[in-house]
Amino acid sequence: MLFLLALVLAFAFAFCFKKTLKQKPYFFYASAAVIAVVVSVADFRTIPEFLNTYIIGLFSRGALGTALWAVVMWIGAFPNGSKPIKALMPVRGELSIFAAILTLGHNIGYGKTYFVRLFSDAGRMSQEQLIASILTILLLLIMIPLTVMSFPQVRRKMNAKLWKKIQRAAYLFYALIYVHVMVLFVPMAKMGREGYFFSVLVYSIVFLGYAVCRVRKWYIIRKKPETKKLLNAVCVPVFALMLTVPCVHASADKTRDIVRADSDDAPETSVSEAFITEHVESTSISVSGTLKETTSVSEEISKETDISEASETSVLETLVELTSEVTEQNPVSEEIPPADEPVSEDEPSPEPESEPAPAPEPEPAPEPEPVYIYNNGTYTASAYGYDGDVEVSVTIENDVIVSITGVTYESDSWYYDTASPYVISGILESQSTDVDAYSGATYSSDAIMSAVASALDMARK
Repeated sequence: MLFLLALVLAFAFAFCFKKTLKQKPYFFYASAAVIAVVVSVADFRTIPEFLNTYIIGLFSRGALGTALWAVVMWIGAFPNGSKPIKALMPVRGELSIFAAILTLGHNIGYGKTYFVRLFSDAGRMSQEQLIASILTILLLLIMIPLTVMSFPQVRRKMNAKLWKKIQRAAYLFYALIYVHVMVLFVPMAKMGREGYFFSVLVYSIVFLGYAVCRVRKWYIIRKKPETKKLLNAVCVPVFALMLTVPCVHASADKTRDIVRADSDDAPETSVSEAFITEHVESTSISVSGTLKETTSVSEEISKETDISEASETSVLETLVELTSEVTEQNPVSEEIPPADEPVSEDEPSPEPESEPAPAPEPEPAPEPEPVYIYNNGTYTASAYGYDGDVEVSVTIENDVIVSITGVTYESDSWYYDTASPYVISGILESQSTDVDAYSGATYSSDAIMSAVASALDMARK
């Protein structure tokens, strides 16, 4: 959306100020230089987000500079003799210088972070950031000489044919701009960041459409075909095919994630069904076996019961005979007093044995008081993240991190907003700052962990 707005403003600027730009170019160059310095030095993180995105972002993120380059390159793609060619071709050089100065402001602002990291800590940069930084250096190596040669004073001192040959490097410059944007924007679109898929579409229409139209114009000038119908019939599907590639690539991961999720769920369902079926079958087998055993035991008991009833009479008779024989051989002594007769008073009655007194239970040892290594309270610390500080407040109770809140002062808060829920929940769950960083927001993730670690150091007794 930002680039689309920049395109509208760039074309409006080119058509509305073409005469003034031609008459007083240095006024516009000086204005662009002031904007570039302010954008690359000032801190706009405290202003409202809408203004930061749609006003300051036009310059700080290079949207307006890229849109002006789009105007410059499309001037060369319009058919010769057309109204856009007649209106804008005389100021094409001035527009390119104006665009280059604004682009330098964008490069200086971001270069303070990425060029420093590229030459000091490239290992921590993501693959996209590393490629984009190298492409930016190549773009500057092409843009600066071409911009210098666009000044009339320099151009008049150069051989016309040589100047024209060198200026053809602008085609490579335009191609590298598109590659640079796709390297940064396609991963964002894959991650589902709002607006980036639309940006990929708009950039692709502008730059790939230019490539098709520029080749078409070259073919018409060189070959001079009698009719253009066949050429147009070829250019339209070629452009559609070229446009499909980045758009499909930008949305490929979402489809892949859905397919992967469906395929991951399928085996779990089949395993669960197999387990339930096996469990039911084994239960049925065990129950049926138990029923069989119960039936056989019941039959045996019934058989034994029939036998015992048959011999019950003979067993009773045998017991009576044995009892009588034992009684005759061992008569009961008459000296033993009957149970109802009282015991003689002369005989001392045995004193009841006194039970030993129970041993006193040992008193439980007092539990040692817990020793804490952190003081309770809320502690605030900060660490440097993507391109600014990340500040966190950590609340500790009895050596337990109970809550973490934070705020970012980075230029693009999306990285912090994306990483913070993932990283903070990991720290609270593990009670440690040694957790995984969120992929795609490594610097903001590391800043959160470093800031929490600093807060813990402040709380340590």
